[in-house]
Amino acid sequence: MIPILIPKLGLTMESARLMRWLLDSGDAVEEGTPVLVIETDKVTYEVPAPAGGLLYPLAAEGKECAVEETVGYVAKDQEEYWRIVKQYPSQAGKDSGLPAVEDTPALPSPGLPAGHRFKASPLARAMAAEHNLDLSSITGTGPGGRIVRADILAALGEKAKVTAKRIEELAEPATGSRKDIRESIPIRGVRKIIFENMYQSLSQSAQLTLHTEASAEALVALRDRLTSDGKKVSFNSILVKTAAAALRLHPKVNASVEKDMMHVWKQIHIGLAMEANDALIVPVVRTPDRKSIRDIDQEIAELTKKLRENRLSPDDLVNGTFTITNLGFADIDFFTPIIRPPESAILGVGRIVKKSVVKKDTMVAERRLSLSLTFDHRIIDGAPAARFLKTIKDMIEDPVLMIG
Repeated sequence: MIPILIPKLGLTMESARLMRWLLDSGDAVEEGTPVLVIETDKVTYEVPAPAGGLLYPLAAEGKECAVEETVGYVAKDQEEYWRIVKQYPSQAGKDSGLPAVEDTPALPSPGLPAGHRFKASPLARAMAAEHNLDLSSITGTGPGGRIVRADILAALGEKAKVTAKRIEELAEPATGSRKDIRESIPIRGVRKIIFENMYQSLSQSAQLTLHTEASAEALVALRDRLTSDGKKVSFNSILVKTAAAALRLHPKVNASVEKDMMHVWKQIHIGLAMEANDALIVPVVRTPDRKSIRDIDQEIAELTKKLRENRLSPDDLVNGTFTITNLGFADIDFFTPIIRPPESAILGVGRIVKKSVVKKDTMVAERRLSLSLTFDHRIIDGAPAARFLKTIKDMIEDPVLMIG
């Protein structure tokens, strides 16, 4: 048998919450098949099977597990699978679809002939006894009509509906009770980190936002010129390169605060805000000032792919020195982005839209891009922040300035 371990996804990772098993006990898996989802304080990650065989989940969903902790096994065949079942009682609550080596018959229900037995899994029998369920009233959907966990849950669901309806009919509504709550969601995992970081950001820094607008004609033209084999680079990759070039000219914006110390960083690492599973994730592009726009675009594409496949590691998200958040896809123009601690600034990018502008005393239609820079006024004054934002504006309007 081969253990399934909680992987160490980053240098600082010590534990992870087991969010859910993707397969049931006894399901056949191939090496590399995702079998469970874990969540750290930074990422959600799908753990693959270490080998091919039969899955045996051991740890329960919702459990906080240490790095390298064994949370399940992969058995090579049914014989080994049932040896594991007997040796390591599962807390995962996942029934096996495999026929047991020996099903212990359930006790007969009252009113049935002596000697009558129901085939039921050990977990199903335990759940039925705990909730005073009559097995004779439950139809098994497992192999050979065997009653399994899913059948017990279905029966409990029906029982709960009847009970809830009866309680609602009999109970007087409490004074001030809220019956309009659609859902109560625990704040934990990635959402808890966002919760704490945003509070820390706004409560422990003096944030100010400056807005400006740039002509996007040169930006669009540059993107078109970088088209290769019909594949265009993203606007975000150009903006990351632009911000990196501007940070080289304004190094004190590439800084962070730790207590009463301001750290100005030698290297530039730019985070790009992305949305995933109703959470804000910010993968970091490393040293974009030393890379071409195409290289940056390839790195962003790889980070995006890892995000969609739940393969981002905590190391993909740490040590950023500046952040870009782009809401142009949502037709947003100007907004007030919130700094990501411990960084000192963040650039908000709006949509590209045609507007009427005056050029040489003539009204013309021009594509325009809105920019919003939020900075920590404790360590960056308004004038230096304004000059930094103007540098970004100038580089967007004339990309040659990036190499000047």
